[in-house]
Amino acid sequence: TLFTLCLGSNLPNGTYVQLFSCDGSFHQQWDVSGVFVSGGDQTIRLKTQETMCLDISGYGTDNGSMIWLFNCHTNDKNPAHQNQEWTWNTKSGNIVSTLSGLCMDTANDGVWDGTEIWIWECDSDSSQQWYYNETDSSIRGAQSGLCLDAGSIAPRPCDLSPFNGYPYCNPNLSIAQRVQDLVSRIPTSEMFGLFGNNANGASSIALPAYQWWSEALHGVAISPGVSFTGNTPCATSFPQVCTTGATFDVSLFAAIGEAVSTEARAFANVGHAGLTFWAPNLNIFRDPRWGRGQETPGEDPYLTSEYVRNFVYNMQYSEVDPRHLKVSSCCKHFAAYSLEDWGGYSRFSFDAVVTQQDLEDTYLPAFEVCISPDGAAGSGIMCSYNAVNGIPSCANSLLLNDYARGQWQFDGYITGDCEAIQCIQYDHHYTNNTDATCRDALSAGTDIDCGGFYPAYLSQALSHNAVNVSMLQSALTHLFSVQMRLGFFDPVSSQPYMNINASSVNTIENQALALRAAREGMVLLKNNNNVLPLKDPKNVAVIGPNADVTTTMQGNYYGQPCSIPSPLESIGTYTQTTYNIGCEIEGTDTSQFSKACTLAQEAKATIIIAGNNGTVEGEGNDRVNITWPGVQEKMIAAVAACSAGPVILVVMSGGPIDLTTMKNNPDIDAIMWAGYPGQAGGQAIADAIFGAFSPAGRLPHTVYPANYINQVPMTDMGMRPSPTNPGRTYRFFTGQSVYPFGYGLSYTTFTYQWVNLTKIEIPSSAISKVLYSGEFNRVQKPTVAQVDVVVTNTGSTWTSDTVVLVFVIGPNAGKNGNPIKSLFGFTRLFEVSPGEQISVQFPISAYDLSIVDENGKRLPDIGEWKIEVEGSQMTLNVFDEE
Repeated sequence: TLFTLCLGSNLPNGTYVQLFSCDGSFHQQWDVSGVFVSGGDQTIRLKTQETMCLDISGYGTDNGSMIWLFNCHTNDKNPAHQNQEWTWNTKSGNIVSTLSGLCMDTANDGVWDGTEIWIWECDSDSSQQWYYNETDSSIRGAQSGLCLDAGSIAPRPCDLSPFNGYPYCNPNLSIAQRVQDLVSRIPTSEMFGLFGNNANGASSIALPAYQWWSEALHGVAISPGVSFTGNTPCATSFPQVCTTGATFDVSLFAAIGEAVSTEARAFANVGHAGLTFWAPNLNIFRDPRWGRGQETPGEDPYLTSEYVRNFVYNMQYSEVDPRHLKVSSCCKHFAAYSLEDWGGYSRFSFDAVVTQQDLEDTYLPAFEVCISPDGAAGSGIMCSYNAVNGIPSCANSLLLNDYARGQWQFDGYITGDCEAIQCIQYDHHYTNNTDATCRDALSAGTDIDCGGFYPAYLSQALSHNAVNVSMLQSALTHLFSVQMRLGFFDPVSSQPYMNINASSVNTIENQALALRAAREGMVLLKNNNNVLPLKDPKNVAVIGPNADVTTTMQGNYYGQPCSIPSPLESIGTYTQTTYNIGCEIEGTDTSQFSKACTLAQEAKATIIIAGNNGTVEGEGNDRVNITWPGVQEKMIAAVAACSAGPVILVVMSGGPIDLTTMKNNPDIDAIMWAGYPGQAGGQAIADAIFGAFSPAGRLPHTVYPANYINQVPMTDMGMRPSPTNPGRTYRFFTGQSVYPFGYGLSYTTFTYQWVNLTKIEIPSSAISKVLYSGEFNRVQKPTVAQVDVVVTNTGSTWTSDTVVLVFVIGPNAGKNGNPIKSLFGFTRLFEVSPGEQISVQFPISAYDLSIVDENGKRLPDIGEWKIEVEGSQMTLNVFDEE
């Protein structure tokens, strides 16, 4: 962490211990009687706060585990929890952790104010030698003469002399000038430790150690850089991204980005996170088996691009401080990453063979929007584990240099996924020695390694002339440019974002936003006889393995929520409930079927909440099928058959589950997909069922029939249909879906009508002029036409949101590799009253009226296009003037 704020006389759990100039302050006074008095408890306590002990973070036993303050827990007899016990060898000066046998040490041999303290393998280095000063009760480093401190503000690099007089500390110079000066001052010997995510400090520029890896996919999340402790014990947990994608609400995408970044900045400002957050995940959900599809907005390139445009921009930027980034957002995983571990293929060694047509059309658009200066202007990219067309992504100069830094003008930093650089050599076997691996990754554009490969082998690679100092300085320039934009080298007084503190975490406003997001993401798939909303049933049977869950609602990459009531608990706020699990998520045990049926027979209505969880789908874990796990399908059918009242099925999952039997089963009256709806998901489910609002979410992915997985291997990256591939996503799938992308019902009805059905005529030259002007990109798409839709709530009772999706259908749709249709516009209308009409405009660009040929080139498609909204079509003709 860069700094720790002074926290007053009552220091909380998780306050990091650092070296500081000795000044006799209370947070430098230590009671060491526990280690020196016979029979002592071997603790070292803060003298003025005797309940706080020197503690190893996370019960760590590895080199680099950090030391902080934590409530003393001497009554905990678990051998693995003795992380507060120390022995002090007064002869050697070593303070040794009883748990690990490692010695208290200054991080990276630091000798300056703000140096953090960790444990490390014991040696004779003076950085591990300590002595106790009885006069002021301080513990002092023999090497530095500085004191152990648990509450001072660490000086920033440019607060110190003589560094504050150097050009890199001059905020009046350009970032390029400052970074050039900064990098030029770092001796080669100090460079190598800066190339890992857990980067060392550099005494030459007064730079403290820094952890680049913090996570915030849908809220500040558990990760090496984040500490849920002290005054940041929790954070708002928004819905998993698949549920947020189902809202089709760009204002929500932006609001979540802003809220997450505020909480992330609060964590950083109190020393409990870095400022570089590795989110979002922009990979296309191309195959329903993919375990991490839940992390994405869905299967459509346009939806994903609009998500990233709004989420990333609002993560990083605001009018509060136009000079600095609020936090840095890193878009991942570049590129064509969507396989974890399937059929003997591993993400660490998988070669994604992708056509130029599919790259241009599907896999690259969202990344260009993320990092282009005209788009979200994201400041980070993560290259992926997989190879693309034979070249590992982190050694792929075409992707990182030609596309990202070249065509798309990216000016941020590029990190490898964790251990992805070593995968170049040991998994892909693309190189056969560490020198070549460092050379290929660094020259391709990978600036930093999430892992230890660069720090371990760059020095050797330099000595063998495989890399040169210029290559190292170029990478460091990218890294420090981002840190400079984050304000690491600027005065605190010039940075409004530094005023954000822990009171900004899990605010009432953010709790309301989490509930809004969860509500908006509910997708109603079936509602026979308008059984929903339930009409005040006196009692409800709540059945299913996801009925009484909490963490499952967060999906993966989650943090610690401050409150997360289960669906069962939330339903109980509306009516009396009885509960039975029915069955586990996986397994063959049917012993609870009978009890579940009994409860369903006795209740006025039955709510079954089932689906997937992290054991079924997640990072490193693809599904082998898309059917219900375990015996859930049998349980659902059995309970539905014996229920005395209406049956509502709530599906909690990231990836699609084949719902054919549920859709066709007359015993199941309603189906609602919730995704993984976050901390407010339980309440949102209950609110939807009992009519606190009308659902308006739309599916962000296709629900395929179960036999889809038998028609195409997961390793086939092709989007377009072939003899061994029925096509992927709604744009290319030639089969019959169970529920299509964009499907969703409401408690009311809407009509969507064109304002003007007159055929629109556009010369192909108008499209060619834009496509071939040299200024065309996916990000800024000049309008060539506009269509207007009038949306009317034709119901008589419900005020409801509605989502409007508008597609283009080309003259040769579904032929010769062209999409069947493509989304080009969407909007969410809010609280449309019965009888109310709203007019919506959708611009059409040259990009929307183009196709991609086999070489990845965009071309105008001459002929009659159809513009479609909710099945209603109008015609647009692109004609050739010749």
